[in-house]
This record gives sequence, C-alpha cells and structure tokens, in this order.
Amino acid sequence: MDLDTTTRTGGRADAPPPPTSPAPVPPSGDLGSGDTGSGDTGSGHTGGLPPTPPTVAPAAAPTPRLRGRQLLAVALAGAVGAGAVVVPAQLLDDTSASTVGAATAAASSAPALNSSSLVGGIAQQVSPSVARVDATGPMGTSAGSAVVYRADGVLVTNHHVVANAAQVGVTLPDGERHTAEVVGSDPSSDLAVLRVEATDLPVPVWADADHLPGVGDTAVAIGSPFGLDGSVTAGIVSALGRTVATSGASLVDLLQTDAAINPGNSGGALVDGEARVIGVNTAIASSGGGNEGIGFAIPATTVRSVADQILTDGAVQHAFLGVVGQTVDPDIARLYGLPVDRGAVLAEVPDGPAADAGLQPGDIVVRLDEHDVATMADLAGRLQQYRPGDELEVTYLRAGEEATTTVTLTERPDRAG
Repeated sequence: MDLDTTTRTGGRADAPPPPTSPAPVPPSGDLGSGDTGSGDTGSGHTGGLPPTPPTVAPAAAPTPRLRGRQLLAVALAGAVGAGAVVVPAQLLDDTSASTVGAATAAASSAPALNSSSLVGGIAQQVSPSVARVDATGPMGTSAGSAVVYRADGVLVTNHHVVANAAQVGVTLPDGERHTAEVVGSDPSSDLAVLRVEATDLPVPVWADADHLPGVGDTAVAIGSPFGLDGSVTAGIVSALGRTVATSGASLVDLLQTDAAINPGNSGGALVDGEARVIGVNTAIASSGGGNEGIGFAIPATTVRSVADQILTDGAVQHAFLGVVGQTVDPDIARLYGLPVDRGAVLAEVPDGPAADAGLQPGDIVVRLDEHDVATMADLAGRLQQYRPGDELEVTYLRAGEEATTTVTLTERPDRAG
C-alpha cells in the first residue's frame, strides 16, 4: 500500500499555517510506505555475525508534538520506540528513522509467563521451523533468521537481511546447510521469500485474521541473535499498530513486544501462547545498541499476503491513495480548532485517486469502509489490505459535516508502467 510514498520527519509546530482549507491543516508528517528504492540495506558487517543494533537516544518532546507521526531511533531486526520522542536511527543493516503510530489495545488472553512449561512447549513446537540466514555481499557477511513458510523449501525473512547479498545461505535447525535462492523481496514491507532445495520442512501454524494477538498476550521470539541459533526469549505483546519509518520504507501496523530481540533475530518468529506464528521480527529500539524491551514484528497477516504475492506473481503490488496527512490527537485538535480529536487530517491531496474522488486538504478521514481511523497509522495499515483497482469508501469530515466518497486505488507511481 502507499499513501504518498515519501515519509517526512515532521518537526515541531511552532505556528499553525494559515487556514486555507475547509479545516485548518497542521504541519504534515507524510504518510505512506515511504519506499524510495531498496534502501541500501547491505549489512557491511563481517565474520558471519549479525550487524550492530541501532542507537536510540530519546529526546525531550517539544510542545505541541505531532504524535501521530513521531520519529524514533530504530534498527531493522529489532524495533522502534513509542510515544512522543524524536531520535536518530540506524537499521541493523543500514540507517533509519522510525515513526511510532498509536497503539491499539485489545483484550488479553495470555497464559502466565512464569510457567516454564508454556514457553518450553512453544519452543519445542516452533524452533524446528526457524532457520539461520547468512547473507554475503560486497561489504561482508551478516546473519539473520528465517521461518519456514512451505514444506517444499520456502522460507520468509526480512528484506534487509538479504538486500544486496550476492549469496544467501540457510542453516536448518538440524544443522543441514543450503544455498538459498531469493525468490522475491519487498522493501516496502521489509519481507523476502527464500527457497532452498529441501522437502518435508516443518511448517508452523501461521496466525490468520481470526487469531490476531491482543495487548498482553504471550509473545515468544525465536531466532539466531548474534548467530546463536535456536535462541528463545519470552514476553508479551506490548502494543499493536506501531509504525516504523526506515530509510527504505515505512513499516506499518507492527506488533510491539518486550520479548528480547537482538541483532540476528531479524526474520525470526514471534509466536503466541498457542504456538502460532503471529509475526516476523524486524526491528528494535535501543539507546545503547542492545535489547531494551522494545521490539517490533511484522504481523503474520501481512507476511502471508506479501509472501503469497511474491510466490504467485513474483512481486508485490502496492495500492496508492495519494494523500499527505497528520494524526489528529487532542493537542492538535485544540491547537487548530478541529471538530474531532482523532482521525487523519489531510494536509496535501495532489493529483491522484484521492483528489479524483473529491478529497481536499483539511478533510479529516475517520473511516475506511467499515473500519474506524483514529490515526495515520490506522489509515496506512488498513490500506495494506487493498490492491490497485480496489474501491475504497472513505468517510471524512469537512467543515464539521460528515461525508463519504468512493476512491478507486491505483498502482503506486514509482512502480507503475
């Protein structure tokens, strides 16, 4: 999906812009996948060890803060922080900035984590499906993880683990080593599909839309941190709906967990209390280069959609809405006199699908089809469910009045034709 394809690092709003649209428009933090190419995610780390995690130095939050699109230090293969801070960031394999969208709370059904038998049972079931990945490129060799997706030798990992690699190797839990083919890779979702010459690989249960995790649910991370194969850590799902902006993409709708995730966990499994894979670990937030209890994973529903498209079509199509906007929160609403304190206010609507459907700067999007939109992260995450050519019913407020229009999504311009 893509709203605008470029992510700005929005700063503080020292003064509101003149009200030239139906509702005053706060300074925007661009929304969209932010994909401007592969993101130059070569590892640059030698010796088969995973890359060093990013450093994150949280800064004091200015007032008012544009909380819906705030930046954090982030490292791919591990995470993003949350809340209202702005920090520099590095990917595990590159540099990045990260944006944190609002968390979505849900009822928890987590079993007690003090039960070693619970985590041990999960590890016993899923660890045989998590492999180590060694990617060799112009700058050296880096290590990551991958999860079996199909029994006939198909695994999924992170794009940043294998980007720019001349050779990719996979070591299965039984010690068997294979040269892997990169079937396809999608920088926008930070996912890649690998294939090895193997059969009867143990496929874990991948969570579907009927088994989504809730905040507080058990979360077990399995992977190869620092090249230590089969490592298992446990925690909970800390938040849902996080957004992370990297140098190559804006990753949306991520799971946040406090299960320890470190360099080398990238591409590994995040598993729930029923031994279902609920996500693929991708990033960490850290002020000192190591785990600090803020890790991020790409949801299993996104992984399944992207992997299936790569396997079927060889590429992933990203729908394009064509807006730039900002999350509405109570501070923004008070500052600009907006009629609601949640939603996504549009700052720019250039020529494209949204403009063709009549959307204008100042409109506040509150719903997509039957799904409420509280933040720009909601908007971005929901758009991932659509493909070019799909019709999307957008409900918005203009001058305090609710209206609805139908947008026909198109292919993102930088990938079209």
